Amino acid sequence: MEIRKFVDAFGDDAYALALIVTKSFDSAKKIFAKTALDCGKYEELFPVTADVWAECRESDSNDEAVTLTGLELSPRLENLLKEVLMKPQITRGIIHLYYENDLDVEQISAVTGESVKYISGQLSKLPADLAEALDKHYKEICVKIRAEDKLKAYVVKASDTGDRRMFEVKADAVPVHRWTKKQKVIVIITAVIITILICIVIPLLDAYIEMIKAEREMDFEEPATNEIFSYTYEPDDE
Repeated sequence: MEIRKFVDAFGDDAYALALIVTKSFDSAKKIFAKTALDCGKYEELFPVTADVWAECRESDSNDEAVTLTGLELSPRLENLLKEVLMKPQITRGIIHLYYENDLDVEQISAVTGESVKYISGQLSKLPADLAEALDKHYKEICVKIRAEDKLKAYVVKASDTGDRRMFEVKADAVPVHRWTKKQKVIVIITAVIITILICIVIPLLDAYIEMIKAEREMDFEEPATNEIFSYTYEPDDE
């Protein structure tokens, strides 16, 4: 397949699968470029997904990410995407292949190398409400996951010029990690404790130590001075 046709027909599918599975924009871009530059061996989507999956398993993943930047999703779709991204890598891949690429369990088994029984089990384990939401709305999310035009232009140019060297991606082009509720509570409690220690406990402790030092340095047995006797009365000698 000619590369421009590949990019138009399968480019976004390859990129979306790579991003969902790895949760890394860096890895997704590299996988997209490598797959696009091998476009000559593809005529349909199925072998594309198989090769993308194989590349995902060998690429770096951002396992801590629970969302993806720049998609401009509604709160409902954002929450649905978060539920998917919190699943293990194999489950994310199965969900995407089933609900976005419309592959059946036999095809997903062929792509992932997992058994049909395992694939069916993973899908059946999804809560009913989640499965229903994925069936209705997951494709809406994937419409937003598109390879950038400049990325597509790059691989087309690389193919035309014969330059297959992998491009440099920005180090900061990774999904944002959002704190979970539990992590936020722990951070807030820790911050409060540190603030109390710095602003209240430590100053009070310093003041107490200074007071103890002062008490120890005081000498209550001071020697008598002339001033002590200056107010006593002595009768005149007759």
